[in-house]
Amino acid sequence: MELRQLEYFRQIADTHSFNEAARHLNMSQPPLSYQIHQLEEELGVQLFERTSKGVILTNAGEVLYERAGNLLDYADSAKLEVTKAGKKRVLRIGMTSTTTAVMMPFISTFAKKYPDVNFEVRDGSTYTLYSYLMDGIIDISVARTPLQLNSFTLCSEPMIAVSNFSANLQSSNAVTNNTATNSNSKMLSSKIIQLNDLSKHPLILYRRYERLILDTFHAKNLDPEIFCLCDDAKSALLWAKDGLATAIFPKSMQSLCTGLRIYEIDEPTLITQIVLIWKKEKKLSPIVQEFLDVCQKK
Repeated sequence: MELRQLEYFRQIADTHSFNEAARHLNMSQPPLSYQIHQLEEELGVQLFERTSKGVILTNAGEVLYERAGNLLDYADSAKLEVTKAGKKRVLRIGMTSTTTAVMMPFISTFAKKYPDVNFEVRDGSTYTLYSYLMDGIIDISVARTPLQLNSFTLCSEPMIAVSNFSANLQSSNAVTNNTATNSNSKMLSSKIIQLNDLSKHPLILYRRYERLILDTFHAKNLDPEIFCLCDDAKSALLWAKDGLATAIFPKSMQSLCTGLRIYEIDEPTLITQIVLIWKKEKKLSPIVQEFLDVCQKK
């Protein structure tokens, strides 16, 4: 199996056409078809099915499509790292969209201490980044608990409930936490709210924390109304801004809650950790060990 065959394969899958893929690759169609035939012969499976709308991936083809993407990404990363060898070292790190703000002080301290290091950052969900880590595409990754992995904890944070100002939640605890001012000069008061109060309102859950949040409600014999489940915390914010329901997610997203009312959820079970994960069975490279040392001392 050659990298160029994988590139050809993904181009065909993306265009759904051998002819169109050949055009993008600046080659004629017969040699392209021959290369895919050779790849199928080597793997012993059929990768494409022909339909009236073009070619589509078989089940085996779908598996290879995902793995080929990782392999090609790894090859590009390796090429970049080798090219920079002797000039700059590269730390390949994965970060979720909601942990960038938390990570920047660590990265800033590390960059000042090791000016010979450049960064290659991959964005994605915790599970996507874990896959990148296992495939060797990144060296280390930020993640959130709950996660069954060996890790180093950077910090802990509670969950918050966020709602439109028109949907003022009735909180039995009126204590106000830290207050911040948004760009519109509207004050965002972070109050404390109990699970019992939240159970009386329709909720938007980020699917990553669905099980954790529901188990916590059920442990207190509460049956919340789940208005929406979504795969992206930023999408949940948009639903909350429209006043459709109250969104629940980690407190580090508070900086994105412009124009929304924020409540800190008073429930120890819903405190999560932001952690660093790496491949335990593999000896740490010097650059990863240096980064961990900086994080542990900060």
